Amino acid sequence: MNHKLLSLTYVQPIVDKFIVLTWQYLEERVSRYNGLNAPLRDFIVPLTFDTSGHAFFRKDCPVRDLFKPFKLFDDNFHFLLAGVPRMSMKGPINDLDEMATIIEERYLSKPSALDDAFGAIREHGRVTKESGFVSRSSLHAQLFFGF
Repeated sequence: MNHKLLSLTYVQPIVDKFIVLTWQYLEERVSRYNGLNAPLRDFIVPLTFDTSGHAFFRKDCPVRDLFKPFKLFDDNFHFLLAGVPRMSMKGPINDLDEMATIIEERYLSKPSALDDAFGAIREHGRVTKESGFVSRSSLHAQLFFGF
């Protein structure tokens, strides 16, 4: 990947977009709680997930549908990193597969899916498609290790 895509010139727009979306989503969610208490993690993690997904990809990225399998996968991520055998981790692997399916069918299947995505992600998608290395296992790796 071209490292210039990670330079401040290219990263600044995504940071700006992330800030704007964070404030927007924060205002929406605070008004929804209407003064009720909630655990900070239950408030911040979905907010950050939505904001990141929409900032890095775009507003039609199905982040709401991705959150449940992400959360289930994330709750067990440390077991996978610790080397627990995959056969005993069918739940998290299935959650990863569900995320891949949602991304493939509802986002990447659109011809213009990556047009408005962050430059590094757009470039990664272009190189992946041109190389013919688009497969379920490569999408799993990208989800597991981050785009």
